[in-house]
Amino acid sequence: MASFIITKDKINDGESNGYKSGNEDYINAGKCKHKFRLLDDDGEIYFYGCSGNSSSFEPLDLFGSAFGCTEIQYRENGKYETL
Repeated sequence: MASFIITKDKINDGESNGYKSGNEDYINAGKCKHKFRLLDDDGEIYFYGCSGNSSSFEPLDLFGSAFGCTEIQYRENGKYETL
């Protein structure tokens, strides 16, 4: 299981909704360094977050799908790329 945290909630205009998955010590140790965003099928960004793994679908599967998100993109080389 990859650890991840949602850092910005674009649905509710919040900075963070506090959702975390996985080992909180891992997240707090700064190992959650791969930035991602979750989008719906129209390309609308719903959430931003960070993960301990740059190729994990867990943020989408465990969190984003409940809000209608269908795509996860990780930030690589200065731009977001769909996984």
